[in-house]
Amino acid sequence: MTVSKAAPDAPPLAIFDLDGTLVDTAPDLTGSLNHCLAQRAMAPVTLDMVRPYAGHGSRAMLTAAYGWAARDLGEDELEEQVACFLSFYEANIARHSLPFPGAVDALDRLRDAGFVLAVCTNKSERLARLLLDSLGLSARFEAISGFDTFAARKPDAIHVTGTIEQAGGSPARSVMIGDTRTDTSAALNAGIPSILMGFGYDANAQARAEATHIADDYAAVTPELVHKLWHERAIAG
Repeated sequence: MTVSKAAPDAPPLAIFDLDGTLVDTAPDLTGSLNHCLAQRAMAPVTLDMVRPYAGHGSRAMLTAAYGWAARDLGEDELEEQVACFLSFYEANIARHSLPFPGAVDALDRLRDAGFVLAVCTNKSERLARLLLDSLGLSARFEAISGFDTFAARKPDAIHVTGTIEQAGGSPARSVMIGDTRTDTSAALNAGIPSILMGFGYDANAQARAEATHIADDYAAVTPELVHKLWHERAIAG
């Protein structure tokens, strides 16, 4: 891994994952999943069952739900159910979803310290913008990228480096904040440090091993912490 040199005028940049990191979307994702299961006369699933899959997309949630029901899921039915899920979810995207405690304060704290903010999510860019618009958060972000914004998605480095470029940042002055191994691996691949939010949907052992730092809550996500991570990385070379 090569540590990039900072562009002289590049602002400090904090890049956030969305589901399970900034916003607790699991309630609305569970509602969308149960709506589609009901169309097939299947029993509903619980929020606790869905939460570990909530950051991995509709296909992962549907596949898990069919597995719990010991029911086969062919490709045609999967495609129909994905369409059902996305249609219902778009119409109900922020019915119960809210920023995690302290998340908005952390965004404001970083912005007040001169940071530029961005979102890098494996949601579609359109749904990510719709969710952030619905929550009144979009204006805080210089860039919002989804799985379909660039040629590849997280954990591919292109998704992270493309977001950095859109936000006017530099890899050497960027940090990735997420809740799954997809996020920590994306940061590693892009050569930037990562902060893993330990309360997230799938902050598993592999993600914890890859993360540069693990935060238990947003009170720990400070400008001082990020600058410390950059300093330590620069010393390590």
